[in-house]
Amino acid sequence: LLAAVMIPTVRYQYRNRALREAERQLIAFIGSAQARAQQLGRPVGIWIERFSESETLVGANSAVAIYIAEIPRPYTGETRNELVRVVQKNNILYLRFNNAILSRNRLIKPTEYFKIQFAHRGPYYTAMKTNTGEYKLVPRLRSQHRPTADFSAGVPYKIQRQPKKSFLPPLRLPAGAVIDLSVSGMGSSGADFWTLNSSNTKPVTIMFQSDGSIVRVIYKDKDTRPVGWVHLLVGRQNQVFPKIEILDPKTKKPIGFNRFTDKATETANVMDMENRWVSINHRTGSITSEQVVGNIPPIEPIDDLKGNQRIAAARELVRTGTGSGGN
Repeated sequence: LLAAVMIPTVRYQYRNRALREAERQLIAFIGSAQARAQQLGRPVGIWIERFSESETLVGANSAVAIYIAEIPRPYTGETRNELVRVVQKNNILYLRFNNAILSRNRLIKPTEYFKIQFAHRGPYYTAMKTNTGEYKLVPRLRSQHRPTADFSAGVPYKIQRQPKKSFLPPLRLPAGAVIDLSVSGMGSSGADFWTLNSSNTKPVTIMFQSDGSIVRVIYKDKDTRPVGWVHLLVGRQNQVFPKIEILDPKTKKPIGFNRFTDKATETANVMDMENRWVSINHRTGSITSEQVVGNIPPIEPIDDLKGNQRIAAARELVRTGTGSGGN
């Protein structure tokens, strides 16, 4: 009888211990990436690998393995006389290299973004390699629609490639604990890392400068500099609900999707007060861990189709600074 009474309690304590250990390990791993960026004097970050072994949305929206991400050294060619030209075709600017390595597709993979600087001065422009092997400039900003100088004759260049996984040992979270990417993201209520495409297994990469601040976040073919904190939710693997169909109360027809279950017998990670936010200040790089605020008034799914209200409420201790300040 005593064993029958104690087993559920021990199991509950073990589950919570796995979450606390995952939180502690993740904070330490982020700190080690920031320290390495300071040591090397160039951006270093964390590479959050989606659980690609699963073909479900749950797998695409959860992560158990985190790697150190490093940017390879700038590439300026193999010899001194290698140049790049900018040519226009159908109102699109293309890059033409006289570099055999770039021409034979060895350095940059198709659909991969990179940054290029012309004549070793001025801004870096965003470019990408197409599936056909061509290189084109991508106007992420209005000022990037075209270079201000004429590079039709060919100039030296410097390429800054995308971050790569380091050979350093990765962090693997304890069994049962995951980073729930369906409710993780930037700002007070953002869930930028959520995907509704089970084939989208591209990682989430957070890069730090040598002072610890976040210089860029790369996710779902986007490369951006955050304007708010970055929040990662450490929760349970069996509580990731990336796609819940919402029905109109009157017509009973589907009107959208949410990440939260409306079944009384289930609990999503963002409703579980045992889970923790691991949040990174985008300006200073300071790391805070806070409890998920789960005891909030019910929010009807139809009133919060994108889930922003519930996510903002669940992050209240982090975004308002009213919590204990983390571990």
